[in-house]
Parts: sequence; C-alpha cells; structure tokens
Amino acid sequence: MRLKRIKLKNLEIYSLCVFKDDQWVAFRAVLDAVPADGTNERKKLENSSDDLIVFLKDRAILQPKLEELITIARTNNAELTLDGWDVIPFRPLLYRDFMLYEKHVINSSRGFVKRLMPMAALVAKLYEGITRRTFPFFLPKKPWYENPVYYKGNVLSFVADGETVAFPRYANIKDYELELGMIITKDLLNATEEEGFEAIGAFCVFNDFSARNVQIDEMRKTGFGPCKAKDFASSISTVVVTADEILPVLDTLTTRVYINNNKVAEGEIKGFYHSLGKAVAYASKGERVYAGEFMATGTIPNCCGMENGTVLECGDVIRLEIDMVGELTNPISKSLL
Repeated sequence: MRLKRIKLKNLEIYSLCVFKDDQWVAFRAVLDAVPADGTNERKKLENSSDDLIVFLKDRAILQPKLEELITIARTNNAELTLDGWDVIPFRPLLYRDFMLYEKHVINSSRGFVKRLMPMAALVAKLYEGITRRTFPFFLPKKPWYENPVYYKGNVLSFVADGETVAFPRYANIKDYELELGMIITKDLLNATEEEGFEAIGAFCVFNDFSARNVQIDEMRKTGFGPCKAKDFASSISTVVVTADEILPVLDTLTTRVYINNNKVAEGEIKGFYHSLGKAVAYASKGERVYAGEFMATGTIPNCCGMENGTVLECGDVIRLEIDMVGELTNPISKSLL
C-alpha cells in the first residue's frame, strides 16, 4: 500500500491519499462522496483521514473499510482526487538513526582518513596492501557488533521531497546518506526481534545530510554522537510504502544516488549486520518506544560521498532512489545558513 499526505489548495486542510489503480485517491474525497453509515470503522477512518500514524495503527480494520468506500464512490462516478500538493507524511515524535552495515563503517572510515588524514591513509593503504586485511582503525568497535547502536537526531529539521536544503557555513564537506526509513506504528517496551519487525508500519526514503568536517571532531575526539554535523537538516520522501510490501523482498532491493541527474552511486539493501527487527527491539530495551517514532537504517553501503567520492556543492540537486520504496529529491541552496 502506497500512501502520501497532501495539503489542499488554498485551505489549511490535509488529507491522506492512497495510490490505487494508477490514481492518487484522497481519503477526504472518498468520505465526502459516500454518506456516513454510523459504523465504528467509518468514524475511525474519518478521524484518521489526515493522520498517517493513526491510520497505520488501525490499518487492519481501516483499509477494508476504505476499499469498500472507494468502490461505492467509483460506482457513483465521484471525483476522488483533490487539488493540493504533497507535504511531509508525518512529524516524528523522535528520530533514531542506526548504523547497521559493517561495510559502510569500514568504507566511510577509509574515506574520512583519505580526505582528512593523508599520512594515515598512506599507512593504512600499505597495511592493507601487504596483509590483505582491513586496517584495524576502520573496523567497528566491539560494542557495535554486540548491539545495533544509534544516535538521536533533530526531528524539527526534517524536510520533505522537493524542499531546498541549506548547509551551515561551517560545512566544508557537504555530504548525504541514502538510508531506508522506518515508520513505527506500535508502542513497545523490551520487545523481541519479532515484535520489532511487527512495529514497522511503513518504509520511506531518507537522506541524512552531514557536515563531515565537523563530524570527525564531534565523534572521534569527544566520544559523543554527532550534533552540529547533522542536526541542521534531514529529508524524508513524501510517499511511504507499507511494510508488508517491502519486508518480503527487502534483500533484493537496490538503490541509486543521482547528483544533477548524473548517477554517482549504486547500492544494495541487503547486508544488515543486525536485523531491522533487532534494531527496533533494541531501541525499546529499558525504555518505551511509541507509535509515531521514526528510525533509519544508517547509510546503505556506497551511498554517501565519503564512500563513493562525490560530495555536494551549493546549487546541486540530489536524488535518492530505492526500488519499490520511491525517490527523494532535494535542491541544495546556493546560500549557507
């Protein structure tokens, strides 16, 4: 099921939309076209017509009702599209970004050293050339292998597909991270891995923008997670796809990064060291996770500039794609914050 949220033209009114039979059908148009029948399902559908999380929480009973009403509305030749524009699909309560790929940790560490520590890069290259093994500095630390680690970011800086992103003045190395975003639709506490999977209601495309020259000082030298390196902006696709469509084929999906319409990188979703279910479950260890939180996988290998060698410049346009999930495009402002 593909969903998005729109703002109606010239009105402060929003509506969810479902993609059905090659058409974006607006929930509000369907509800306006079919008289109320007094059922609880109808009332709940009305209450969730502009709220992605509320709809996904009760999707098991609301989707059949929606399908029923769409059939009736089409029988009556009702117009089911509404004039409006896409907006961010929801505002997360909290944002946690994991780092689930060992390959990304190794390759991005190598990229950091190459760009910022040329002498150390030479030593690492000689070591790897002689031993045919990964330079130890590039490998994740032991705690990374034990648990799916994450940091918490700034949900207030989330922007949607098509919106312009401005980097701060201190960002000398402007980077992006193509990630798979997870929308949580169940409350959890001390969840199992299976319960973690079940709490993922939908997926989207996510871009974790990064000021890399700041990140290395924040993380390697202080021991704390990133803040000024990342909190200024992240972007999320306006279209989301329900988990039942994505989880069965997750390991087959491929990804692409385009800058100014030139493909600069490809990647594959498969290769998680910790599963998505384990990651969500770990977030709930000893604390409550709530429906409406947002989580991300961390960078899909080769899909950031630190790995593939192509970073952003002011005025660029970046587009990220994930098979079956969608795409996410953001122009980069020519002006700095």
